[in-house]
Amino acid sequence: MITTIIILFILWTIFGSFGWVLISREWDKEWIKSIFLWRSRCDKCKKTLNAIELIPIISFFAQKWKCKNCGTKLSNFYWIIELICWIVFVLTYLLVPYWNLFELWFWLIVNWGLLFLIINDIMKYELHTPFWIFTTIVALIYWIIKFSWTPLLLCAIFVSIFLCIYFFAKFYVKIRYKKSWEWFGVWDVYLSATIWLLAVRIFSYNWIEILSRNIIAIILSFVIWSCVLWLIYTLVERITSNRKDIKIPFLPAMIICFWILILFGKYFITLY
Repeated sequence: MITTIIILFILWTIFGSFGWVLISREWDKEWIKSIFLWRSRCDKCKKTLNAIELIPIISFFAQKWKCKNCGTKLSNFYWIIELICWIVFVLTYLLVPYWNLFELWFWLIVNWGLLFLIINDIMKYELHTPFWIFTTIVALIYWIIKFSWTPLLLCAIFVSIFLCIYFFAKFYVKIRYKKSWEWFGVWDVYLSATIWLLAVRIFSYNWIEILSRNIIAIILSFVIWSCVLWLIYTLVERITSNRKDIKIPFLPAMIICFWILILFGKYFITLY
């Protein structure tokens, strides 16, 4: 157990730091080049950081929260992101069911991708395309290795439902407010495909048969409780913020609801 936690700690520092680099760089035609060829720099003085200054967590505290060159105070956001990544890794190891080491690695990688999709959406109100593509490809490869096509069929059904919600929301907003706003974003539809490729595991981990009524129950649970989490987030944001133009992303609620269903899906089935 101790050895595993140490390994997860090392993975946390690597994946957490690298994940932050991926979402902090501007997504454009130079993005891939910037990831592999451009060194990190201080946001203030633009000095290129050396290897000693890039050690996750340790460098932050060793430099007393300041840039070594110009003395500018560093944001706590960097090490907090890495800490959250470690927590997700540990919770994945301790709570998410898996049958072998391959499946554990699968969930560590997938949950890393989902975590940074949440972080990016909260920060920028958009789906991070490379992270979404990466997570979707990992899910597809997993089912190809398993020689199972059932998830693809269920995924098509699930995405169709979310497409209906998307177009209904656009229609309602246009009729209600006379403007072409998007209450439910197309990015959420994209993510729904990835979520359902992964969500098939809800059935196996909770010993739920893939029957029509159980599929409907899981879909209802996902949609309803995603909305509940979004409403709670909205309420907290409105109470704690003085801003009037608050934008509340729905994507984090979808991912958190998916994690909850992976762990407690059988209890939600009984509700329906």
